[in-house]
Amino acid sequence: MVRDLHVHTFFSPCAEPTMSFANVMEAAADASLAEVGLTDHPHRPGLARHLQALDRLRETQRGPVHVWLGAELEVTGFQQLAIPPAELPHADYLLAAASHYQLPGGAMVVWPDDPVTWADRLMTDLENAVGSGAHVIAHPFYAYILVQPVPGVRRPALDDILGEIRPARVDRWIERVAEEGMALEISPRLCVHLGLESFIEEVYRRARQAGVRFAPGSDAHRPGAVGRLGQAEHLARRLGLTDEDWWSPTLAIRARRNR
Repeated sequence: MVRDLHVHTFFSPCAEPTMSFANVMEAAADASLAEVGLTDHPHRPGLARHLQALDRLRETQRGPVHVWLGAELEVTGFQQLAIPPAELPHADYLLAAASHYQLPGGAMVVWPDDPVTWADRLMTDLENAVGSGAHVIAHPFYAYILVQPVPGVRRPALDDILGEIRPARVDRWIERVAEEGMALEISPRLCVHLGLESFIEEVYRRARQAGVRFAPGSDAHRPGAVGRLGQAEHLARRLGLTDEDWWSPTLAIRARRNR
């Protein structure tokens, strides 16, 4: 993999304090990356100012790694992100995080105990992301609550939830993703559960046939994870992805200039 487009700095509450700009650059070089994308969460005030500071830092960057600035924004409603894209002028691209239910500052969630309701929730979140102004949908169909045990929370098995997602609805969603020119992320999070990985592989095969591109992202929270896709690299190989299938922020910048 020559690029990693989903990396958090210390600004994100999920990341280690060691994720400074300098440490991320060193880790990216160690991983032989040509490009790295910094994509922090908006859960602290001042994300726009943070991006401005990162922009100044990358102007002084003299290493072999090209730096992109992005943000990972929660999908809060129909075509709505936690921060409107216009308020982040220094962001080269945006990731839409559709199912971040466990993050601080988010809306209260009533956890359903039946798979049909969960399946509808996952699909609705993904449908809301299309047309939001984001360029990439981060780890679709993945939700922390569904793959990690949370004390006091009962939920149906992930395989049962995925089994209730109707293929026709997924295909309509893929069509809209393709029409918007959005990309889908290839992430290690998609490979943490065998059933999810198999489901994603089938969905991504259909997405590729529809002309959707894919964006590699480690979702790194610590330096050692930068540029490391793990099992997701095997997924990409099984899909047979070529250079033409990979998305780059240059496509977002080119589209912005052509408006």
